[in-house]
Amino acid sequence: MKIYYLKHILFFSIILLSLSCERESTEVKLARFQNIYLNESNLVNEIPLNLNKEDSAIFVKNYIHKWLVNQMIMDKSENMIPFEVTNVEKKINKYKMSLISYEFEQFYINKRLDTTISKSEINNYYESHLDDFVLNDYVVKCMYIKVPKNSKLVAEIKNNYFLKNEKMVDQIMKTGQSEEASLYYNPEEWVFFDDLLKQIPILEKYSKIDFIKKKKKVVLEYNESVYFINVFDYIIKNGTSPLSFEENKIKSIILNQRAKNIRKKLRLDLYNDGIKNNLIEKFR
Repeated sequence: MKIYYLKHILFFSIILLSLSCERESTEVKLARFQNIYLNESNLVNEIPLNLNKEDSAIFVKNYIHKWLVNQMIMDKSENMIPFEVTNVEKKINKYKMSLISYEFEQFYINKRLDTTISKSEINNYYESHLDDFVLNDYVVKCMYIKVPKNSKLVAEIKNNYFLKNEKMVDQIMKTGQSEEASLYYNPEEWVFFDDLLKQIPILEKYSKIDFIKKKKKVVLEYNESVYFINVFDYIIKNGTSPLSFEENKIKSIILNQRAKNIRKKLRLDLYNDGIKNNLIEKFR
């Protein structure tokens, strides 16, 4: 009876061992450090989907190498600087808590943040913080039109590019629709003088400030083209930046302030709730 019992134990042990070996054999090992293995299953989800066969092979090779080196570093660091490793673990836990807190706060804020910002809010902020908006270059409001030297439009533009009245403006706008002409005109839009230089490179030989202040209306010939330029408003460098340049920045500032207020209220509400429900306590 005892022999029969031992035979059964031996039989089942062999089966379990074979099953275990079969299970292990299906797991492809890629690398080993001491008794720690990097298996194929550990790597599958790490390979970017957009890689071709050749790049995937390179990625796997580099990943395995990096894994082995990291294992060696961890082992050496535990043996040589145990205190610092313990300190690193504390830092990791602190970072984990900080990251979870940040993700929760962002989720909470995104659900409650009002992203609608009125024009009056933008204007009020701008007017209250003019010293914060300083230009680092010259800006202008202008009109320019470019036509070939031999174009019949040259004489017509000479009579109208001063833009003294609505009739002149209408005539320039009409002329700008010609295939020969290249026109820019937006009386409400500020542009950097350097952007104007990209369209009219000949202006580079002039001093920016002199051109803007003294040559507000000018005709320039360059190569086979004639440029008619009318600068009808300007702000010099280090002056107050126009609202149109700062609008997106102001929107971002207002949204950040709203988010900050929501975060502050969330933290205060959580603290008060903890005190009220006896979940937290201060001893000093």
